[in-house]
Amino acid sequence: MRLYRIAKQRYIEDFSGEGAKLYGGRWNKRGTHLLYFSSSLSLCVLEILVHFNQGYTPTDLYFVEIEVPDRLINFKVDLSEVKAYLRDNPPHFSTQQFGSNWVNKNDDFALALPSAVLPIEDNVIINPNHKNWSKVKVLKTEPLNLDARVIV
Repeated sequence: MRLYRIAKQRYIEDFSGEGAKLYGGRWNKRGTHLLYFSSSLSLCVLEILVHFNQGYTPTDLYFVEIEVPDRLINFKVDLSEVKAYLRDNPPHFSTQQFGSNWVNKNDDFALALPSAVLPIEDNVIINPNHKNWSKVKVLKTEPLNLDARVIV
């Protein structure tokens, strides 16, 4: 499966999960290394746009496209215990605990989860410390060339 991530140029090839560790996210508490990817570049753009104020979108954004063998992604996770909180903003502690527990178990390499922005599509969280990281192929890294109307 091809997955996409957007970051500032200086961080685009950083797959340590350090940013998520420092700030936390929808699927992790502070202190937990995690990588957030999307199943399409357009979903990835939507995911980052909700975090920027109009007129303040960074101009040095890049995207990376990776390929992960489908067998390494868990598509069948039981979200019943957190379903009511999937779209909470800020993220609910239950989704953060869910993802942090998943990382700490270290069973799966990646987990497909519904996007809070567009739940019909999936984001994929990746455990950057999992033994299968070596099976990931980086396909391309390029500047994110968004139309000026999107970032104004």
